Amino acid sequence: MIYNNTKTLVDELMKNKIPKSKTCLDLTFGNGNDSYKMLSINKDIKVYGFDIQKSCIDNSKKIDGLMAINDSHLNFDSYVYTNIDFAIFNLGYLPGGDKNITTEYDIVIKTLEKLLIVLNDEGQIVITFYPGHKPGLEESIKVIKFLQKLNQKKFNVVRYDFINQINNPPFVCLIERIR
Repeated sequence: MIYNNTKTLVDELMKNKIPKSKTCLDLTFGNGNDSYKMLSINKDIKVYGFDIQKSCIDNSKKIDGLMAINDSHLNFDSYVYTNIDFAIFNLGYLPGGDKNITTEYDIVIKTLEKLLIVLNDEGQIVITFYPGHKPGLEESIKVIKFLQKLNQKKFNVVRYDFINQINNPPFVCLIERIR
């Protein structure tokens, strides 16, 4: 496997975790690619996809196991009443969409605070950051500061960077609850 971009890395992380998962969240549903990928790996999981853009939800494929919800990821706990095995964020804006509609670091942090409480032992959260645009850079700085403060006895936090790429390339963080 060659890890030449964040997508190949995230796909590999999903391949390792999703087969053992039951409840998964796609907290930035967008075009649904991560949700569809999770369901292609394990057809027996339940995936909840969240997006504030109604068009994303309206355009989603109707697939068994997928519940696409037109609401902020901050409100995931109004729809999901079980602990979480896996969750994923792609921060920033929807590719090909309105660049003025972006995720906001304060909402992401509040969502993470709630999510960490209901994350199962060995559960994982994957976050892809896009610091190549100004709001994405600010968001990456603020969310990383939050992640650095997580208790190391409860969570492992790993950062995957492409340090030899130019123009502030995307990077990934993996948060895992320790048993």
